[in-house]
Amino acid sequence: MSEGIKALFLGGGSEVGKLGLVLEIDDIRLLLDYGISPTKPPSYPLPAPPVELTLLTHAHLDHCGMLPYLVKEQDVSIWSTDLTREISNILHIDSLKVAKVEGYAYPYDKIDVRETYHRVIPVKPFEKRSIGDIDLKTYPAGHIPGSLMYKLEDSSTNILFSGDINTRDTRLLLGTKPVKCDILFLEGTYSGRDHPDRDELEKEFIDTIEEVVSRGGIAIVPAFAVSRSQEIAMILSGAGFDVWMDGMGEKIAKILLRYPNYIRSEKKLRKALSEVKLVKTSQNRKKALKGEVILTTSGMLDGGPVLWYLEKLRRDPKSAVLLTGYQVEGTNGRQLLDKGSLDFYGVSQKVECQVYYFDFSAHAGHRELVEFAKGCSPEKIILFHSDNRKPLAEDLKDFAEVITPENGEVFEL
Repeated sequence: MSEGIKALFLGGGSEVGKLGLVLEIDDIRLLLDYGISPTKPPSYPLPAPPVELTLLTHAHLDHCGMLPYLVKEQDVSIWSTDLTREISNILHIDSLKVAKVEGYAYPYDKIDVRETYHRVIPVKPFEKRSIGDIDLKTYPAGHIPGSLMYKLEDSSTNILFSGDINTRDTRLLLGTKPVKCDILFLEGTYSGRDHPDRDELEKEFIDTIEEVVSRGGIAIVPAFAVSRSQEIAMILSGAGFDVWMDGMGEKIAKILLRYPNYIRSEKKLRKALSEVKLVKTSQNRKKALKGEVILTTSGMLDGGPVLWYLEKLRRDPKSAVLLTGYQVEGTNGRQLLDKGSLDFYGVSQKVECQVYYFDFSAHAGHRELVEFAKGCSPEKIILFHSDNRKPLAEDLKDFAEVITPENGEVFEL
């Protein structure tokens, strides 16, 4: 492997989004993840060259969203967990629906989505496989249920590809642990930024809802369908609020319960879901407006039922929006944070509800990334999935050579 490893980021090198990494090891060319940036319209990575195999880390669109296009263009297999296959399939189908509603072309269709599902060869965490002379081992990434890191190894050297990672335990998942390697491809989403203490954050979240409810308001909690909705339901479990759940979060939760090995406690997730009321009809939505907490998609307010609720409540200063995840530049959620307004179906309108932000991130923070990298003991670190790599690169240089490639730039290792 050491005789000339070539690497190329098709996307996601110096940005958060549309990740794709081509690794050429000896005569074998691999693709690790192939995603889109789900902006409107979406932003795409560079075209993929012919590859022998695709390794998918997890089911988020910025990592899996372009796979149906790849499958349409190439006869290639995809390795991922069976859970990642299930959730990716739902996200791909949903992307097509969104594109149709928004009126923009998409690079694949339903047939490609179905074919992608069938091209996946499931792998489990800690499983060993090989392709040619390369041994491959998988490790849980701690990011979302079913997420993996991949280690590629031959007789002379080895590479660890982190994908997205979280080293902290959450209600839903246990954090990941370092894996010894010579070359580490490390995500840097939170370069230069650390997260608050999780227990304190959860207490602050519950206290804020208590405050909103006690003054006669409704707490709108937008959350990502995958992982975040279920985690928030678990945090709310036992708190005694009248909680309604709307959007894709429930569908994903049911899938997670079919794959209990990928979550920390099936029992606690099941209990949390039994305590929420599910919105199934438009009549339920009206009832939810008489409740106390509405947990709904989408997490960045770029669509989904959340806009219906906020259109009804936007003039109510007693009610509040509790954002539970990072709001990407250019999204409705970021506009709400920065300007106090939202685009409702193309029309920008002022929102008089209070807005709170809670950093329930599924990514490792700056200090955690440094600790993780130290634990891996690499000689080289390639930083990717970040729009601000400099602070992290500075701290990593103390113990490894750090490379910060641009998209479209071939580099040798």
